[in-house]
Amino acid sequence: MGKPADFANILNGVMWFQVAFASVFIALRMYTRHFIVRNIGWDDILMIVNLATFIGYVGCVSVGVTYGVGKKTADIVRLELDYSKAIMWEAIGQGICIMGIAASKASVALFLLRIVLRRWHIGILWFCIVSTTALCVITTTLLYLQCKPTAFLWDQTIEGGYCWLNFTEVGLTMGAWSAVMDFVLAILPWHVIMGLNMKRKEKITIASGLSLGVFAGICSIIRTIELRSLSSMENYVYDTASMLLWSSSEVCLTIICACIPVLRPLYVRLKYGSRGDSSNKNSYPLNDYSKAKNSRGLGGDNQSQNKIYMGPGGSILQTTVRMGSDTASEETILRESNEQKYNGGGNTWDSDGIKRTRDITVTTASRDDSV
Repeated sequence: MGKPADFANILNGVMWFQVAFASVFIALRMYTRHFIVRNIGWDDILMIVNLATFIGYVGCVSVGVTYGVGKKTADIVRLELDYSKAIMWEAIGQGICIMGIAASKASVALFLLRIVLRRWHIGILWFCIVSTTALCVITTTLLYLQCKPTAFLWDQTIEGGYCWLNFTEVGLTMGAWSAVMDFVLAILPWHVIMGLNMKRKEKITIASGLSLGVFAGICSIIRTIELRSLSSMENYVYDTASMLLWSSSEVCLTIICACIPVLRPLYVRLKYGSRGDSSNKNSYPLNDYSKAKNSRGLGGDNQSQNKIYMGPGGSILQTTVRMGSDTASEETILRESNEQKYNGGGNTWDSDGIKRTRDITVTTASRDDSV
């Protein structure tokens, strides 16, 4: 199937649909964080920033469409549209999109920082955040400084103007790095989750939910391939239309894949109703072994307000926990499961995640009344 003769309507229709779809997921994410989990973090704030850049990107492309983005040069001339302004608005949108990529990767990495404890896990995540942000800033800067003056990028009739940099190579480098980071952030949860002490089926389910970013990585690879169109000369705003669409798809998929794991508490609430709330009478108390203990070394039933609701089937995937709020997100459960040291109930967890059980024998003597 060949390319359409005009991408204008496709760009507007597909991109704004993706914005609306992504907005729904972020709205559900913020509702879950604020009203159910009651814990809004920097990952949520960065996801809102990502949505704002997404809207800005699509908005710039839409303005560019009115000047000819998505059309062939011959059609732009025939319709008496402004080719220079089409390139200008597309360039502005590309810069906003690149910074949105930095926000999206940082949001996903900060979310994973909630559940990891090992130093090398934390190091990898911070490396993803810092390196991607730095590369995005450099790429955006070079995008607008590749020509002197900057306006020569979209108006090559300017006398004395020239471009000293082949930005296509920079774009390909940025695209390849973005794809690599998507796969790193998708693979890392498997190493974290598979080391936890839970059923294999549950491990696979949770790890799969946290690794949905692999689909964003696939979009990033395709977008990187399409970046070769940046070197187009004859029909630039037409040839780059596919790249614009794949950039939009990557951002949209990143938002959706990053939001799905966070929506688990909302899913529990909707599926089980009031039973999904940890304050329900069917909840079972989770003893706090770190606080006051009775003479037998076990926390009393009334000494801890922490409760865990296992739900039908007793699966960790149907769990909500009270941690100073009505419920807490699953990353709390995962983090507790991944603690290096845990004492209580006669069990000890060492740094390698191996549970050691201590058997305590109690000897009692009965009084002989005959003596």
